[in-house]
Order: sequence, then C-alpha cells, then structure tokens
Amino acid sequence: MKKVSKGIEPEKLNVYRQVNPTNTWEEFTSKKSRRKGAQESLKADQGGLCAYCEIDLLDASDQGKADFRVEHFHPKSDTTTSHNWHLDWANLLGCCHGGSQKDIASSNERFTSPDHSCDVLKGQKNLDGLILNPLTLPAFPRLFSCERLNGAFSVDIENCRQSSIEINKAQNTINELCLDTNRLRCFRKASLNQLNDQMQNLLSNGFSISEARERLAKSHLRKNKKGRWPTFFTSIRSYLGKEAEQQLRDIHYDG
Repeated sequence: MKKVSKGIEPEKLNVYRQVNPTNTWEEFTSKKSRRKGAQESLKADQGGLCAYCEIDLLDASDQGKADFRVEHFHPKSDTTTSHNWHLDWANLLGCCHGGSQKDIASSNERFTSPDHSCDVLKGQKNLDGLILNPLTLPAFPRLFSCERLNGAFSVDIENCRQSSIEINKAQNTINELCLDTNRLRCFRKASLNQLNDQMQNLLSNGFSISEARERLAKSHLRKNKKGRWPTFFTSIRSYLGKEAEQQLRDIHYDG
C-alpha cells in the first residue's frame, strides 16, 4: 500500500451532493456520465493503481470487463451518524476486484477465487482505527517491504517506528486486506524478477550496484505518459532501496 493524494472532487459529485445530500452512491452512479467521471478521477489520483494492493486497474475491453470498482473506506451503510458516507469524496478509493471476478480484461490470472484480497473480505466492516488509510500514509518513509524471492509482503518495522505509525495497525492492514495472499505474492515475485533481470544486465555491463539501482529507479519510479505509476510501486521501491528514495525525493513524490 502506498500513499494516495486526493485530488479535487469531481464537480458533478459536488453539485449532486449539495442538491441531494441524503442520496446513495447507487443513485449517484445511476447516470453513466457521473459514474465515469468519478471513476476517472479516482484512477488519476491513484496513478492507475489499486489503492490497496497496487495492481494496475484495467479498463474494460473486448476481451473482458474492467478490474476496477469504487471502494468506500468507511462503510457507506453506516447510519450511526447523520454523515452521508456514500457521497463523501474523501471516503472513496479505486480498487481492483481482488481476484473475485471472472472475465477480467486481458488477464485470466486475475480470477483466483477464493484467494481474495483488498476490499473483498472487508465488505461492510468498519475498520477505521484498525487498518491504515492510504489517504493518511506518509510519503516517506515507505511502511512496507517485499521479498523478491517469494513476493512476500511485510511491515517495515523500523520505518513505521520512524514515522510514528503503529506497527500492529500496519500488520492489521496486511491481514485484513489479505495483501500477502498467494495470488499477490506470485504477481509481485514476477514483477521483481523482471526488475532483477534488468539489474543483472546492467551489472554485467560494468555498472556498480548503486549505479544500476539509480538507473532503474529513474526509469521505473515515475509516472508514465498516461499518468500511471508502475504496478506494485511499493515492492519496486523496496527492492531498489536508498536509490529509490532519492529518486522519489528528486521528483517531489507525495503520493
């Protein structure tokens, strides 16, 4: 999980909420243009990545449906207060289907039921205070690490202490959202193995480890022309170490 910097609320959502303050998310999204506008804004804010596992959010195509849905971090079903969580822009995140859907565009490997992740098992549970919210994470340091050999995802205890993040809360985030499931381990391992192949190629061409990491950080840890971050951003950041941190500081990374 990485920090997400929330952009400006879509105008159609803002206007709709002011006119219909008690309406539901389903009522708002019943009109395609409103739904699409909110979805595109979420994707842009998140650099095209799932807010939880950081897999790329696929658009629908002739080959299948989109691997994307809107997640309400705080359950939209909560009626214990007068606050309407349905239409709260700060409560909305873009997520993948967490392995729960068949016929995802261009990727049969994404259907791994019952090996689910992200918000699939979260459902309508109120996890406020129990897990971390991507919107409130620090940009530095990274709070999680990834092991290249098996794709295992874990809490970086020292970095959590440095940023005064509760270690138990960070671990709960992995546990509750199943961010270390076998499905995601396989995806992350494959991604880092490709990066490691590039590393080995640079080393064989005379670059030092530091130089190779610096080159890879500059080429990978940036948004592409479509404004998208690389898939499994945090895993790449973990693999490239201090050179990754320097690159992110150089580009003024803030989520």
